[in-house]
Amino acid sequence: MAGGVKPRRRGTRAENELASLLWDLGYAVMRGPASGSGVRRRFQPDLIAIKNGKIIVFEVKYANKEKPLYIESSRALALTDFSSRAGAFLTLIAVKVKGLGWRFHAIDSLVPTRGGNFKIERPERGLKLRDLDNIVRGTRKITEFME
Repeated sequence: MAGGVKPRRRGTRAENELASLLWDLGYAVMRGPASGSGVRRRFQPDLIAIKNGKIIVFEVKYANKEKPLYIESSRALALTDFSSRAGAFLTLIAVKVKGLGWRFHAIDSLVPTRGGNFKIERPERGLKLRDLDNIVRGTRKITEFME
């Protein structure tokens, strides 16, 4: 990939950036030890963050604005399964949108595609980090941000 950052490196950078942002906001954060690797026997999310006893499970993506973002059904289902087993408060797709920063989408807001996968139609329209933190702190409800 001449002239650009390889997708795996870009993903790792995005995961580490989000982990640092969450840590600075007072979350305990862990990046999946095999995140981004195809050599695992069971699913591990990209990030897990905990604040005030609330567990948030993240799949981290990078996207260009105003273009749909596609997610394989196997990843979405595995993320949901992991979150259920962990008793997660929120299960989110965290998207680093080029030129806009971070946006967060609830797993149940994904739109099914004809091919059996899922998509986020407008990645740039998700929750901002401050909105997410307000939800976790209990000062706002996620339903206040739904259309």
